[in-house]
This record gives sequence, structure tokens and C-alpha cells, in this order.
Amino acid sequence: MNIGIIGATGKLGNLLVEKLTNRNEKPTAIVRNKSKLTTNIPTIEKDIFDLTTEDIKDFDVVVNAFNAPMEDPEQFITSTEHLISILQGTNTRLVFAGGAGVLLVDENTMLVDTPEVPAEFKPISEAEVTAFKALAEVQDFDWTYMAPPAMMEFDAPHTGKHSFSGNKLGVNADGKSFISYSDYADAFVEQIFNPENHAIVGVYA
Repeated sequence: MNIGIIGATGKLGNLLVEKLTNRNEKPTAIVRNKSKLTTNIPTIEKDIFDLTTEDIKDFDVVVNAFNAPMEDPEQFITSTEHLISILQGTNTRLVFAGGAGVLLVDENTMLVDTPEVPAEFKPISEAEVTAFKALAEVQDFDWTYMAPPAMMEFDAPHTGKHSFSGNKLGVNADGKSFISYSDYADAFVEQIFNPENHAIVGVYA
């Protein structure tokens, strides 16, 4: 499968490169600075906002692991709008690393609208929800929105286990909404090869 990974040098992107390479795939890194890559794979060295339809149209799947800076959460929205514009009319599927804020904690309430989201993270979470709402309007290319649980830790151990919770916030038997980055990346890879299209896919462990 021809897979491009936007943000391949970030925490999630780097794990996805590793896990896909272990499956004998050879993903293409789409990065601003290829010198940060730790694996010898094909590369497109471009800022996400400079990508064109021509750059991505031959990929079966484009993974968006772009992470907007804390001080500029608006980039979650503008980068999503840009990806939508260049994916229109292609056969490329988008697998999007989203936020937990879109997940429902009850029938009518998103996590973003609860006190569970600390004030300092509220602008980021709200921007992620706005970005998702733009993506949710799209029907002319396939996409999957991967939503992590409330807590995700990079240094937490890999367990090899994950569960899907649809558009609801996943909570485990211990009452925790949690996953390690590595287990989240496993779930991501599963959705690359066995997608749920035009859907939020909540993940937890």
C-alpha cells in the first residue's frame, strides 16, 4: 500500500513509520525537515500548508499526524481545511490523528464541553472540534478520524491491546480513559488497513 505520513518525525508519526516498516510497508514521510528522520524512507520535504493535490494524489492513504503548536491552535483548523481542499476529487483516503474533545461522554455532550478538559487545553480542544466539523461535511473522499482517550502518554508501556469506542469516550474496566502512544499507533495501523470510513473512531486501552 502506498502510504504518506504527514508529521512523520513527530511522536506519533515516528511510531507509525516504525510499525508500518515492521509490516514490510515503505511509507513516505511528509515532513518540513527530512534531517530529523531516523529511518531511510522516501520523503516529501514540504510544510503541510504547501502540499498540493499533485503531491498526494498517488497515495492510497495519507495519514495526518500534524500537531499544531500550543500557542497557535488555529492551525488545527487551517491545516484541516487545506487537506480537504487538496484531497477533493482524489481516490486518496485520509486517516486523521484527531483529539478526544469530539467524543461523547453522554448522548448529547462532547468531552470538550465538560470540566474534564483543563482550561489551558480548552483552546486546542475547541480548535480540534472545529476542524473535525469541517471534515465531517466531506463526502467526496474517504476519511477516518482517530480520536484518542482523555489521557495518552508517550512513555507508557506498550501492551499490545486496544479497543474501539466509536464516537464515545472509551473508559476501561478501571474507570480510566487512557492509552499509550504505542498502543494508539497500533490502532491507527489497524484502521489504515481495515478502515471505518466517514467515522469517528475512538480508541482506548
